[in-house]
Amino acid sequence: MIRERVGENGREALEAFKRAVRQEYERKLEVLRETFEQEFSSLVAARRMEVERKVQEIRDRQRNEFNARLALDRQEAVRKFRSRVFEAIEQIVERAEAELAHRLESLRRQPEAYGPVLNCLVQEALDVLALPCAVIRVKTGEENLLRKDPRIVRIEESEALEWGGAIVSEETGTILVDNSLQTRWERLRPILVESLSRRLAPLVEDVQQQLPELRVS
Repeated sequence: MIRERVGENGREALEAFKRAVRQEYERKLEVLRETFEQEFSSLVAARRMEVERKVQEIRDRQRNEFNARLALDRQEAVRKFRSRVFEAIEQIVERAEAELAHRLESLRRQPEAYGPVLNCLVQEALDVLALPCAVIRVKTGEENLLRKDPRIVRIEESEALEWGGAIVSEETGTILVDNSLQTRWERLRPILVESLSRRLAPLVEDVQQQLPELRVS
């Protein structure tokens, strides 16, 4: 009877020991599982942050590249528009030059109308120079249109004066005043271009301001 009780006590003690070992094992496993879960969560979070950081870097780089591209495209659009405006100015001036050349040609075909103009150009040059002797050069066929003037010692004709007018020089041949109509136009041309540029400059500025400053936010 005593042996049986001792045997039962031993078995109970052994079972209790097994339970204690199992509980300790399960407790350690739970602690280990929690530790692994925390470490895994930390690794996942760190990895996610790293991925998000790299993605943000890529987005920032792409945004900067895109904004830079947009800025260049905007500058190119303004440059092309400005170039187009300058081309339009040049076309206007060229049309004005062609029209002027045509009208002067028509005027020169009317001696009664062109003669006073030619003499006015000659007198203007002579008055500026205030020389006692001067040589006058005019277009071929226009010598007979000039009025007599004691300051004129010689009249020369030249095909080079396509638009007419007169060139005044010394007897040595040194040109003192170029009062040809073509030269007067060449002096006027840059003034006309500058005037047109000033008038059209606000248009270029308005277009430049109206172009949206596109950016990727």
